[in-house]
Amino acid sequence: MRRRDLSTVTIADAERRMVIALGKMTKLQADIFLSIRFDQTPYEELAARHGITVDQVTADFARALRIWSRCLHARFPLLVWPWL
Repeated sequence: MRRRDLSTVTIADAERRMVIALGKMTKLQADIFLSIRFDQTPYEELAARHGITVDQVTADFARALRIWSRCLHARFPLLVWPWL
């Protein structure tokens, strides 16, 4: 897949793609993604909050980042499959 030139992405388009990406994530992935990216919540705190290990937090954050990246770069983000 060719990468999209992100200098041409508007704020409104990025927000729309974020909503699409969040809809493709599990609730846990979305919470971890938003907490780390926007609230700078430590991994240890997220692990305690959700009753999982730090390694699981890391894995879910990586999955969420992959979904966000695919939706940001996709020509048609609604068609992105979250399990790939």
